[in-house]
Amino acid sequence: MGEPQDIAARARRRTVPIVIVALVVGAVVGVLVTDDASALERVLTVLGFALALGGLSGAVSLLPATFRLAPSMQLPVRDLDAADRRAVQRAVYAGRPIEPSDSDLADRAAEWARGAAASLPHARAQFLLLFAGIGGPQMPNVIRDDAWSAGFSRVFVTALVVVGIAAAISSGRNVRGTRRYLAATAER
Repeated sequence: MGEPQDIAARARRRTVPIVIVALVVGAVVGVLVTDDASALERVLTVLGFALALGGLSGAVSLLPATFRLAPSMQLPVRDLDAADRRAVQRAVYAGRPIEPSDSDLADRAAEWARGAAASLPHARAQFLLLFAGIGGPQMPNVIRDDAWSAGFSRVFVTALVVVGIAAAISSGRNVRGTRRYLAATAER
């Protein structure tokens, strides 16, 4: 099946060119669609098409790797009860190894941390690409004359940006904790 790090690296190598090509195609489509629009509307339309095609194609491109990475986070904690699963997750995200280090729970936490170190950045990238793909089509609507359409688009895009930033920060904290956990367990 492959190591989680290898699966994630292959997915990154495959997704980057797909996203770049989709961004360019989206931008070209956006240019072709706008004919007599104002400069700001053209820019937002081009940006919207580029984000929509680039984000959605990138998210779909990462989907097979997501399915292949899922067992690396599920199998180590499958037989544990809910309290032990939470203990493993909290210890790994906090970067504090479980004591005693030779216990079954500590071994499972180390295995789960190896899977999380590959899966979490991958999931964050997929999440942000999906948000870009969803928010992209709303970009030209933020300057519309129609109050309802423009208002909805502004609120929707703002909500996507705020939730995306918050989720990226939270995920980044979890990734750093996971890496600290792996470094601490490697020193033993």
